[in-house]
Amino acid sequence: MRENIEHQLSVIHDRMLTMSNLVSKSIDNAMEAFVKQDAKLATDILANDIKINRLEQEIEELCVTLAATQCPLGSDLRHMVTILKIVTDLERVGDYSCNIAEVAIEMGKYQLIKPLVDLPILNEKATSMLKNSLKAYFDKDIDLAYATAKLDEEVDNLYRAIYHELLYYMKTKSDEENQIIGLILIGRYIERIADHATNICERVIFMETGKSVKF
Repeated sequence: MRENIEHQLSVIHDRMLTMSNLVSKSIDNAMEAFVKQDAKLATDILANDIKINRLEQEIEELCVTLAATQCPLGSDLRHMVTILKIVTDLERVGDYSCNIAEVAIEMGKYQLIKPLVDLPILNEKATSMLKNSLKAYFDKDIDLAYATAKLDEEVDNLYRAIYHELLYYMKTKSDEENQIIGLILIGRYIERIADHATNICERVIFMETGKSVKF
């Protein structure tokens, strides 16, 4: 029975790795589509989201099958609960990538109200958190999980600064309202990606220690 559990967890692990790579690529492409005003790339992101959704469903089905046929206990059960929650976080991150792509498509070609500086920095911080949270999961590294989750406050502070600056522009450049709203939305989507990375870190800590923590 132990061999069967290990084999099925290995299969799930491989699917998780594939899904993680797809989601990470989707985020990178979404920001590139926005910065470069590349509607074609943005459209591709929306199409590829189907693959992410299918993987989420497949991983969930594999976990249900494992639970029903092998009756895992203890650490294995915590591992499966963690997987189910992480794939939900990953699916939501994929959705936020699509949201960014949709804003990029809607805004089309435009003259920016200011050079893009803070949003790419925010995106770099959030995507770094996501990739490190996933590394913490695959490496079972709770120290990395703790360190990564603590960076969420930094992302929140930067997002608030961006938000308030864009509100100021809303008052002084009312003719650019649509672009400003688009920029605010993108900032919010990126900030939410960091929140999901924090969730993943919490899941990793629970998986390895059995302790529920909140950051």
